[in-house]
Amino acid sequence: MRYLGNKTKLVPFLLETVDRFQETPGVACDPFAGTASVSAALKEKGWQVHAGDLMASSYALQVARVQLDAHPRYPTSLLPPAARNGKREIGYRTLLEGLAELDDPRSGFISENYTSDGAGGREHGRMYFSPENGRQIDRVRTRIERWTRGSSHSEAAAQLLIATLIEAADRVANTTGVYASFVKTMQPNALRPLELRPIEPTRRREGAGACSAFRGPAARLLASIGPVDLVYLDPPYNGRQYPAYYHIPELLALGWAVPPEIRGKTGLIPDEAQRSDWCRKHRAADALREVLEAADGRHILFSYNDEGHLARAAIEGALRERGLPDSYAFHNRPYRRYRSDADGPQRSYLRDDVREHLHYVRCA
Repeated sequence: MRYLGNKTKLVPFLLETVDRFQETPGVACDPFAGTASVSAALKEKGWQVHAGDLMASSYALQVARVQLDAHPRYPTSLLPPAARNGKREIGYRTLLEGLAELDDPRSGFISENYTSDGAGGREHGRMYFSPENGRQIDRVRTRIERWTRGSSHSEAAAQLLIATLIEAADRVANTTGVYASFVKTMQPNALRPLELRPIEPTRRREGAGACSAFRGPAARLLASIGPVDLVYLDPPYNGRQYPAYYHIPELLALGWAVPPEIRGKTGLIPDEAQRSDWCRKHRAADALREVLEAADGRHILFSYNDEGHLARAAIEGALRERGLPDSYAFHNRPYRRYRSDADGPQRSYLRDDVREHLHYVRCA
């Protein structure tokens, strides 16, 4: 999934850094998990990982990639009666094949508000999805919603389906990488049909503890899990609030059993509870102190961009105060970054002059 701050390309560098201070996997907490790429990589290496984030869409990805160890099974009630073949349960991949065949000409919330076919979409010129893809997203999400109304549904299994839909929708979204705007002509990717590709949960290594997913503030997660070996902190670093840049993935995660009031040309949903102090320059320093006070980790690794609100000296000072001052270390690496706000027909380009800073301190 295209996501601001995604660390997928930096995972080898991060794992190399972790190995410098702890070669044997232990227990880690990643309270700013995003797409869960770092959490999944740590789990694959044998760590027991507790992931978290404010965003509901991130929670779905955490469950899919970190909390689950294997694909669950699903009731055939998720499919139309004619497709059930007398069975009570089916596998994840079989279910995705059946959901791809759903056919309902009626419009739903996404089709109505985020495609050119709907009244809300036409009024504001919204072209986030092709009309057919908008309807198919509605069909799949409505099936999930109907199932989760029952008391017997599995929360983890439902979140895996939601994560699958979020990633599928992102591949055909008519955007330049974020949902703060849409393209005014349909891009080639947006004209492709929605494809529900399976997500593979990261397998847990033998002897490792169960991993978990969490939705809520970082400090709350850190306070609830207690002592861990590694606290990996990767907070937002500038003024871009994720609920506004990813409101449609968030809408897919939350559903619309109670339709939210959407606003503006881009169709934003209510998001005040998910806005982060890290994205407010005058509050970022307090946010850092709050998280460090809640963190009970043997090692703290703080990832930050060189274009962030907090100066390197401020981060170093806070970490030296929290841990053993002489253990403080700093690493950085340049990387090529996707840009979603570029000019030109490609509407994206890569820069190699951006640096990711890793600040480390040992606490015990």
